[in-house]
Amino acid sequence: MFESPLRWYLALLLIGAVASIGVGNPIGKFQIQRLVEVGLALGMLAWCYRPQAASWLGRPIGSGWYGLGLMGFGGVALVGSALGPIPWISLGFVGVALLQFGLLPLLVDGWRQRRDEGIRLLALLAVALVGMDVGLWLVMHGFDLQPYAWMRRLSPSGQLEMETPYLYLNARWANQVSLLLLWTFIPLLQQLQQGVIKRQRRFWWFVCWAVPLLCCTQVVLSEGDGALIAISLALVGLLVQRRNVSAVQILACCLAAAFALSLLLNEGTMLLQFGQRAGTELQQSLAAPPKGATLPTVFRLPYWLLYLRHVADAPLFGHGIPVIQAGSPVCTPHNIWVALLYWTGLAGTGFALLLTTGFVPWSRQQWRHASPMAMPLLVSLFAYQLVDDIWLRPLALALLLVLLASLLPADAPPLPEPAIVRRFMLCFEQYRLLALLGVLLLCLSVAMPGGAGMGPSDLVSLPGQVCLLLF
Repeated sequence: MFESPLRWYLALLLIGAVASIGVGNPIGKFQIQRLVEVGLALGMLAWCYRPQAASWLGRPIGSGWYGLGLMGFGGVALVGSALGPIPWISLGFVGVALLQFGLLPLLVDGWRQRRDEGIRLLALLAVALVGMDVGLWLVMHGFDLQPYAWMRRLSPSGQLEMETPYLYLNARWANQVSLLLLWTFIPLLQQLQQGVIKRQRRFWWFVCWAVPLLCCTQVVLSEGDGALIAISLALVGLLVQRRNVSAVQILACCLAAAFALSLLLNEGTMLLQFGQRAGTELQQSLAAPPKGATLPTVFRLPYWLLYLRHVADAPLFGHGIPVIQAGSPVCTPHNIWVALLYWTGLAGTGFALLLTTGFVPWSRQQWRHASPMAMPLLVSLFAYQLVDDIWLRPLALALLLVLLASLLPADAPPLPEPAIVRRFMLCFEQYRLLALLGVLLLCLSVAMPGGAGMGPSDLVSLPGQVCLLLF
């Protein structure tokens, strides 16, 4: 049981998500999911301190590029936090970054012994999480209730009759989980085709088809425009790659089935509205609103520019994480590059690019060793984060920790490194120490007045609107 951390990690993630269904209050639900994400990261850190981990001491892990990126990003974010207007809250986000990225290279080696089993566990998690969400959506639709909403229904006598259950606070957060877990069916398909799975093959073929079918159905039924565009771009990448023909065929069939279900449920209106709304929002997101009009959240370009104009005020270290720019109608820029530039400046964004060497195959040799789901997952992840922010949501963060660690095996060829960069190749215990430092920063942020605290903070919320940004 404790040989593979993925077993208990994914089991506890599922249990925590299921437990949050019974909490109606949105803030209470978010609190549970946040505690699940942080608790799982702490559990993974504790796993790295088990007695068996002593055999890993002194062993260099990862590359010097990644070590430089982690230490550089942490240092820049700390300076930006200290100079920014909300230093103690920003400190909590620096702690999360150090904890997540400090654990990531340790988990890359952790995948070495249990890679095939880990993929099967991720696929099962996809069926469970996304299956519950699709089931709840269909039940809400059948009773003419609004999905992803906390609703109380009264009986004719005026007594509280029921609270409608829901798993995610909105459709966008549900889309993020589907987008991340969708691609687990590709390495599972590879295991089936290569004969790695010898027992219960019918069951695993069912899982292999159920994952893309449920994920595509969830995206289509919830009208997730950004997620569908990201999936489509990844599908084009698979077609160009010509290495996963069967996966392309399965995904295309599942997308067609999802749209057919939407036609069946709404007599064809959902598909028509979906296409019209996607086109309208794409046009509006890249346009400026009429003069004198209130800036709605659908217009992307104006508030990207709003944040980018203020990058010049603190170009090197940024404004601290996660300061909301005055006049913004949204809680975040909804664009990962704009957010990084505004929050951590040019220096922090540069070091963040170095962090990608821990999970993005940057050379042809690394692509040959990478997971078969690396290309579609990274393409869809990059495309989606140009219009949304996966990296600030608890369940998405918990999934990213294990998913990113699975993309580039520990035995993949390293990138060329100058001598000065090789000095930043860190050992097992050094990454573990940086992750522990992240925990200490989190505790300090929670304990200090004006820090993260135990609930949403007015310091990182809009007037009249609570922004649930992890802190």
